[in-house]
Amino acid sequence: MPPAGTEFLRLHQSLQELKKVQDQLARGPRQIQVRKKRIETSQLELAEQEEALKFTRAEADKKNLDLKSKEANILELQRKLNGAASNREYQIISGQIEADTAAKAVLEDEAIEYLDRVDVLQKQIEECKSRIDEAITDAELFATSFEEKAEGLRAKEATLKTQITESRSIIPKEVREQFQRLVEAYGPDAMAESSGGVCNNCYVSLTPQAKVMLNSGRTLFCGSCGRFLYQVDQFIEG
Repeated sequence: MPPAGTEFLRLHQSLQELKKVQDQLARGPRQIQVRKKRIETSQLELAEQEEALKFTRAEADKKNLDLKSKEANILELQRKLNGAASNREYQIISGQIEADTAAKAVLEDEAIEYLDRVDVLQKQIEECKSRIDEAITDAELFATSFEEKAEGLRAKEATLKTQITESRSIIPKEVREQFQRLVEAYGPDAMAESSGGVCNNCYVSLTPQAKVMLNSGRTLFCGSCGRFLYQVDQFIEG
């Protein structure tokens, strides 16, 4: 392999390593945002549950008031029943008592349902609060851990950028601008190894003329995918 082949390989590896580091640096904030979103979603859920609890308690209180009113009405009807002046009046009052007693039973069932719902909502609210506390703790721990790692990653990123800037001097001046555009567009995929006369990016075979140019150390871009090619066969065999 031409001497520059080894340097091209190192440049390619540095670009690949830089991409990994930058991906890790970008992934951290995204994961932090995911955790924040999870907290916000749980907080909205908690607010909805607390509003539902407030409404359900109000309805339960209303049913209990209606129930007490119905019980008082039944007692009043029973008092009137005892003083009924005729059989007809007795029958009318008895019918009212029967109807109110049936309505009272319905109110009792509804009141119990609301109270049961209150118990369920209270349990759900406690569970939601617990999830929020856990999510907040997880988010804080992750943010702290990432920031600790990020310091090392940023230092590594700076070192790699310096190495890449220095290594780019091996790219011939006449194609350096084209190479830079490829790097900006594709990152480390701007470069591709050529093994066995094939571009390892698009897996298209090189023309005989291209193989000769590459073996002689000439700068070559893949005629199919446009990537900057460098020879690796001799390097691997040696």
